[in-house]
Amino acid sequence: MNLYQKTNNLVGFLLFLFAGVVYWLTMEPTVSFWDCGEFITAADKLQVGHQPGAPLFLMIGKLFSLLAAGNTAKVAYWINFSSVVASAATVMFLYWTITLIASKLYKQEKTKADMLTIIATGVVGALAFTFSDTFWFSAVEAEVYSLSMLFTALVFWAILKWEQNTDDRWLVLIAFVIGLSIGVHLLSLLAIPAVVLVYYFKKTEKPTTFGIIKAIGVAGVIWVVVQFVIIQYFVLFAAKFDLLFVNTLGFGFGYGAMTFLFLLAGSITYAIYYSIKHKKYNLNLAMICLTFVLFGFSSYFLILIRADAKPSLNLSNPDNTFALYGYLGRTNYEKTPLLYGQTFDAKQIDGKDTFTKYRKGKDKYEVSGKGVDIEYDKNLFFPRTYSDKPDHINFYKQWLNLADGETPSFAQNLKFFTSYQMGFMYWRYFFWNFVGRQNDNQGQGGYSEGNWISGIKPLDAARLGSQTNLPPTIVANEGFNRFYGLPLILGIAGLLFLYRRNRNDALIITTLFLFTGLAIIVYLNQDPRQVRERDYAYVGSFYAFAIFIGFGVFAIREWLSRFNAPKLSLIVASLIGLLAAPAIMGFQGWGDHDRSGKTTALDWAKNYLNSCAPNAILFVTADNDTFPLWYAQEVEGIRTDIRVVNIQYLSDDAYINQMKLKLHKSAPLPITMPTEKYVNGVRDYMYYNDYGFKDSVELKDLIAVLTSDEKADQLQLTDGTYMNFIPTKNFKLTVNTDQLIKTGTISAKDKDKVTPQMEWNYNKNIMFKSDLALLDILANNNWERPIYFESNVSEDTYVGLGKYLYLEGYALRLLPFKTDPKDTRDKMEKTNSDAMYDNMMNRFDLKGFKTAKYMDPESRRVAQGTWSISNSLTTNLFMEGKTTQAHKLLTKSIKDIPLKNYSIDDTINRYQTIQNMYALSETKAANALTAETLEFLDKELTYIASLEPERYNSYGRDIQLGMYVLNNLHKISAGYKQTELSDKIAKKFEELQAKFG
Repeated sequence: MNLYQKTNNLVGFLLFLFAGVVYWLTMEPTVSFWDCGEFITAADKLQVGHQPGAPLFLMIGKLFSLLAAGNTAKVAYWINFSSVVASAATVMFLYWTITLIASKLYKQEKTKADMLTIIATGVVGALAFTFSDTFWFSAVEAEVYSLSMLFTALVFWAILKWEQNTDDRWLVLIAFVIGLSIGVHLLSLLAIPAVVLVYYFKKTEKPTTFGIIKAIGVAGVIWVVVQFVIIQYFVLFAAKFDLLFVNTLGFGFGYGAMTFLFLLAGSITYAIYYSIKHKKYNLNLAMICLTFVLFGFSSYFLILIRADAKPSLNLSNPDNTFALYGYLGRTNYEKTPLLYGQTFDAKQIDGKDTFTKYRKGKDKYEVSGKGVDIEYDKNLFFPRTYSDKPDHINFYKQWLNLADGETPSFAQNLKFFTSYQMGFMYWRYFFWNFVGRQNDNQGQGGYSEGNWISGIKPLDAARLGSQTNLPPTIVANEGFNRFYGLPLILGIAGLLFLYRRNRNDALIITTLFLFTGLAIIVYLNQDPRQVRERDYAYVGSFYAFAIFIGFGVFAIREWLSRFNAPKLSLIVASLIGLLAAPAIMGFQGWGDHDRSGKTTALDWAKNYLNSCAPNAILFVTADNDTFPLWYAQEVEGIRTDIRVVNIQYLSDDAYINQMKLKLHKSAPLPITMPTEKYVNGVRDYMYYNDYGFKDSVELKDLIAVLTSDEKADQLQLTDGTYMNFIPTKNFKLTVNTDQLIKTGTISAKDKDKVTPQMEWNYNKNIMFKSDLALLDILANNNWERPIYFESNVSEDTYVGLGKYLYLEGYALRLLPFKTDPKDTRDKMEKTNSDAMYDNMMNRFDLKGFKTAKYMDPESRRVAQGTWSISNSLTTNLFMEGKTTQAHKLLTKSIKDIPLKNYSIDDTINRYQTIQNMYALSETKAANALTAETLEFLDKELTYIASLEPERYNSYGRDIQLGMYVLNNLHKISAGYKQTELSDKIAKKFEELQAKFG
């Protein structure tokens, strides 16, 4: 090993340590929002998470969780740390990848200056990726993307090592790593085209354009084999064998699948034997590589084994090969058209059965339904505007300026692809990483949230409007990162340099860039209004571009060398490279990536659970409103008496079966339907058909009809089959007041508040299995367990029960109180005040708002939601004459919850808080907060008014909301005789009103 090799290895390890320290210092110390709660929960006890699973990630996470040494509060910390290690290792392999490519630029013996240039190139490129926005985000939490990126880096580095010495054992390693990566994420599969190109250029003396195209085609075949044949069809073949053995030959479950595995293993073994005997080298290599891909893929046995063990978390219950096939195929997710399909306004005209679905019965596999290929009346090639969800349709119309009733043309469809899917959902993220970022707010196409910026005001103004006197929502946001496009310029310079010096490698890296970036855009075909930013999906392309950034050092050195100062040119090029990319990226990005001290997700989960009475049933939806709760209960053992029920998952029979079992301290749910009434394929949905009932129908009687197998209770369809239906939308539930008092649902003093029967209107035209299960629980609970719903979700979540829901903290409790038609308050303004006061004062832990170095958007959402419910309770306590309690709550809220305005929406909470302050004689504090809110709105609205009319018109909601708050601040300050302040607000209101016309 020569000096260069020793130095190169040492620098790689030092970069590993440096990146590891950076990520460790900014790592989230506990659970974070989105999927992390589920991943940590599943890893800690090796459980089964959502499709398509990540078994290898879970096993590695389990190893790291053991470092907690029994301290459950540290499990999340150590699993988060696994991402730190994987991310730091990715940086190390990126460095070695860059130096491998750079070293090929020197054919003769390298001088000391050459070696230092290679090392500087690797350092700059690796550090640029270290501080890139997207990779840094995933590096500090328990998500699959860090480990997945490590496998991608390993694959690309390994093929370059193979190129260096043409030892085919590197190809076997690549096959094994790809197989392993399937158990984490499929990102590394997208490196296959680049791998094949390296192989092609190494094996071909004179590459041609046709040869390159052919190599890409071969790569596509390999990708299809791994993505579909190995990952899905091998499992499908095993399932078909099992079907034969069980249903036809009478064997038990699993024997057919095992037979298939033995046949597969025997076939591969014979092929290897044949290749050796007949000296078929390529066949031998292919079979060995296939074997190692399968070895890696075998991590999915964990899913089968653990599903069969029926752990607490067992989503989709993939305990047999048919269920595993559906699990790997992500059948719970909506299918999107790719090359040909419908427009958003298309109507269904026909449907054809495509395949038979099976479920595991008691002794045999049973038919659970048919796969249906739906035909539409309006279709086009390369469909990008296909979603028929109302908010998506409105987005399409707004984005493409479509008139009502207008069908998008092929040209408009392509415009959506280029401007939204590519421009907004890829290039925006790319520029975040290498040009700059406006703020960390969720972007939906407006001028003021989530855009890329450079920091060069004229350039940014051309796209987003004036950049002079920017408002606090931009400049005070931690995500306001300005790189001035320097990393992008450096990367382009590196790309041009490498293209001139080594076109083959430039093409290989560009291929990696395209297939891990824009190709994903084409394949995913995302619909608009995503629930979160999706930049993490394209991190592989940012990795590829970081290689070009490294070669920017070469480009600068080459240019400076014209001045005949080789040593100085190297030093200057290295410094410029470091300052133009990693330094500015790290300095600007630290604030919005420093999650040290942040416990807001865990605190939110604990507070949500502590909003509920003992032994409660809590209905929730979505990822962020479920996964932290699972973590809190399953990992840290917090409030395991509560049964958290995700309504979406209630559509799965296996999940309903789990709900009928005891879990920790939670008793089984009162679901009376026998299993055969709701197995997959049975009562998946029922439509409303008015049966002419004039009165409300008792819920138990309705459930009996909905689950009846009698034809008299069903509706005959046009094809002659029968199905259950909803005969009325008017439901009722008779209430026994004595039972309410007996179970502690209400106190005796509230007896007169109770209604004899709850009556409500079911607010949907279709009832899914999840709704049926929910109503079954309501009908048979008999008020023995408190029932809660999550707050701030769509109204149909509450199946029409909104008027009977009362806040007791973060959660809404179902209470059968009489409703007053004159009471126009929203459910988020109605409180069960005594219980909620006790929860917020004695059970809520809000310290995470103060300890967090950075409040991410989800944490801010929680903070503002906390202010909202606090304001509602304070107001109601005051109205109920409980002034002392109202004052104590207000004091605690001011002390514990941040008052910073991140958006104009936040000023609604400020106004309500000010109103409570004045009412409770906190006049000085109210005046101070009013002045602060006035200053914030003045800056925001004045900036909006300074924009061109066509731009500020897009701020219509912000203008309307800001002016509304100002007007109310004027009224309330005037009402409490704060004349000077009131006049100041009135003057500002008139000034702004004049500007907006």
